[in-house]
Amino acid sequence: MDPVTHVVAGVLLGQAARDRFPETKALVPLSALAAWMPDVDNIVTFFGAEAYMRHHRGYTHSLLGGALMAWLLAILAARFAGGAKTSKLFIFFYFGVLSHLFLDCITSYGTGIFLPFSDVRVSVPSVFIIDPVYTLVMVALAVAASMRPAARKKLAVAGLAVMLGWPALGFGVGQAVAAKARTMLLAQGGLPAAVHAQPDAFSPLWWKIIAEEGDEYVLTGLNIAEPDRLLPERRFQRAGRDELERLGREAPVFSQYVWFTDFPVKSAAATPEGTTLAFQDLRFMAVNPLVARVRGAMVPFTLTAYLDPAGKLTRAVFSQVGQGELILPKTGISAAGIGGG
Repeated sequence: MDPVTHVVAGVLLGQAARDRFPETKALVPLSALAAWMPDVDNIVTFFGAEAYMRHHRGYTHSLLGGALMAWLLAILAARFAGGAKTSKLFIFFYFGVLSHLFLDCITSYGTGIFLPFSDVRVSVPSVFIIDPVYTLVMVALAVAASMRPAARKKLAVAGLAVMLGWPALGFGVGQAVAAKARTMLLAQGGLPAAVHAQPDAFSPLWWKIIAEEGDEYVLTGLNIAEPDRLLPERRFQRAGRDELERLGREAPVFSQYVWFTDFPVKSAAATPEGTTLAFQDLRFMAVNPLVARVRGAMVPFTLTAYLDPAGKLTRAVFSQVGQGELILPKTGISAAGIGGG
């Protein structure tokens, strides 16, 4: 989820609990900091796209790592912000961290909340990663709470209820959309083994539909304002995880890609030097026509393999958002910041 939503969640928590910490100075800013803190791992951006894929939403987004950060903040707050016991502040700040983990787990990206015990990425896609309606309603309630001290707690609790209730609504709508899309695909002659609905930009109005059919994924979409019409289908060849693991023996980024992706697809093109394989994850493809026009053909987290005529990997390019890293077999990353991917 975007930083504004994380921060406003912390503000609402601080406003709701203000009367329980009368002796603590700057409780609301501290609460906002606690709710934002896990994103300190964005520093890995400076180490390149591959590091970002592997480590963002990692240890600082885990239940254990979040507890350690909340405890550190509680120690500092008890020492410099006065009054409340460290243990009481820790519990409160940990709720701020948990709000962050919750807001990240309801998007499609995935969050490593069980690290270091398990690197499974938890995701219950219910809200698009940027949801202006969701965020603006929470912001409006936080602003109203700051302007009306007598009603501050009620307004803040209402904001927290929105934080929890909007994703619950999105989850329910998504389940209904998936069932509806499956029925429509079957009526069109498709044979989907499974159908997944994920929030797209301007959800819960727009939904991305991913259907599994044999060795293909079918990508389409549904606008619930037009519930009886699916968007035009696009078909993609599913990327074999065995193939990615084989390439991973030559460059570890491919094995990491297996761990990172949920719906990996590939496309192949012949070149004078051999073959180019482009791997993408349907999680990061938009179906909303407006987003597609704005973003163009760029798909975040695209991994491209360049093979010689014998099928041996000569180099790879991993692109996060339009900027790529050149990766050489067995040697790791050799250059960063090259264009495209």
